[in-house]
Amino acid sequence: MKSDFPPISLIGVLVCLLAVGCDAPPPAPRAADNKSLAVRQDNPEEVRGALALETARVAYEHRLEALRSYYERVGNADKYQAAGNELKTLRQAQMFRYGDLPEIVPPERASLEGVDERLLVEYVVSARRAYLTAVDQLIALYERQGNVYRATFVKSIKERFDPIRIYMYFPTAEIPPQDLRPQDAIPEADAMFAEARKLFLEGKGLLHTFVTTSYRRERRALVLFMELIEKHPTSNKIALAAYYIGDIYKEYFNEDVRAVLWYERAWQWDPKITVPARFQAGTVYDLRLQNPEKAVECYAGAIAYEQFNQSNVRYATQRIVELTGK
Repeated sequence: MKSDFPPISLIGVLVCLLAVGCDAPPPAPRAADNKSLAVRQDNPEEVRGALALETARVAYEHRLEALRSYYERVGNADKYQAAGNELKTLRQAQMFRYGDLPEIVPPERASLEGVDERLLVEYVVSARRAYLTAVDQLIALYERQGNVYRATFVKSIKERFDPIRIYMYFPTAEIPPQDLRPQDAIPEADAMFAEARKLFLEGKGLLHTFVTTSYRRERRALVLFMELIEKHPTSNKIALAAYYIGDIYKEYFNEDVRAVLWYERAWQWDPKITVPARFQAGTVYDLRLQNPEKAVECYAGAIAYEQFNQSNVRYATQRIVELTGK
């Protein structure tokens, strides 16, 4: 029988087998036809649920495309890439479409002249929430009706929907305020930190090489570190958690803007932190974001506050000279 799946290169398979977990979404559920799922017209609840899902998907995609166009128009490359990442996440998450539904036509693209960025972001966040709610409701419907096969299809959306690639687009909406202080010993937070750090270290894989990186573990560690900060904002582990969040974004997901913001929170929350947060932020600003002014600022901070790592201090001193000519 002819397969509906695209050919997979042998090299790609070998690389994924070598890796503890490839940085790729899990495959769509296998079926005779994995691109279309017929809506049972004799099941009005399914018709309503499938229609709600498709309507929400189209609206979400439309809002993301509008936001991306706005960032292209105003020349914000970082946010343009972020909106593109989220759009890709949406498109790779739902690998099937429902048949027998009326076509959902998105509204015409409105003019971006004089538009408020915050309003466009609000539209995206609201559409994202509506889409994920529609997914959850359809999963619940199929489980209630005992249809494991169709529930598996819809559950695969959530499995493939990458939490790393969704954004709030404003740092103040995504990252906790800088005035938090790590002051309390909280057993639950300590346990969360230990588990997250264990996942972080395991995720590095054999010899800490990309071939054996477990991106799944790194994602789980990231979510757990963030949950720790959200649930226990006074824990004495929040600054270290912020540092590891920055590291995960930097080392495994190329989220450089997010990485430097989390590194910054680490030393803002604990100015005496004994991990190289300032130095790491400096290297990202320097080598990835091409922002020499911020790089010099962070390198200077590393020289002043991170004397515990003399190798970093020597490099920071050298780079300041090269970047400033002084």
